[in-house]
Amino acid sequence: MIVAVDFGLKRIGLARSDEGEVWAFPHKTLEGGNLEAKLIEELQKLEPRLVILGLPKNMDGTEGEMASTVRSLGERLMERGFEVEFWDERLTSKLVSRQDPRSLKKAIKDKGKVDLMSAVLILQEYINARRRTNESQ
Repeated sequence: MIVAVDFGLKRIGLARSDEGEVWAFPHKTLEGGNLEAKLIEELQKLEPRLVILGLPKNMDGTEGEMASTVRSLGERLMERGFEVEFWDERLTSKLVSRQDPRSLKKAIKDKGKVDLMSAVLILQEYINARRRTNESQ
């Protein structure tokens, strides 16, 4: 199973794949204090073979402060034995909000759903890209 993480300072969205690693599904949103500890605890329960961390890049492809925070988190997860890959997450929250015209209003009320669905989108994009790469080889 693969787990994708949409990391934020207030919330973390988590998605998981099916056992065949073909489809991405929402798992849960983590909120409150000590998010990193909550994330590690959840990953230990799930026992994924791979963790995909959404990497927030600027529109020009450069990395800012939040990307540095996510890379540091990835290093700490690797130190704990998790295999980690980073995935460009530009525009995922906006894409989630545009899928349903009502979702932007809902997102304002429940930002956790945007984080959750962003994690799903990150994971499904990763799975699809990996599948395309394997098919072209």
